[in-house]
Amino acid sequence: MPGGSIQSALYVVAAASAAVAFASLVLGMNKLLSPRNPTDEKLMPFECGMEPAGDPHKPVRVRYAALAVLFVIFDAESVLLFAVASRLKGSPAAIGAVGVFALFLAFGLLYAWRKGGLSWR
Repeated sequence: MPGGSIQSALYVVAAASAAVAFASLVLGMNKLLSPRNPTDEKLMPFECGMEPAGDPHKPVRVRYAALAVLFVIFDAESVLLFAVASRLKGSPAAIGAVGVFALFLAFGLLYAWRKGGLSWR
């Protein structure tokens, strides 16, 4: 079928064009029909229907995020370690590779501990 690939390409182009046209139509109609009467009350940050309880632009502490990333990294690596260890079947080369991997894990944990990454302040 010589025209099949051209027909398929035209179908993809038509579907993409229809998607872009529909999105443009919806966004354009929203821009055209939506009311615009902002007030100070409408521009205020919304917090559960109550007055805001402080400055919304204060800096956020990322201490928990660093601890969470460390947990996810070590958790994922530990799961991979157990998955690989169950498939080893006593091969000395494989045991050495898993041992090196476990040493890297231990070194990373020791480094995070020494840097204070595991302490909660």
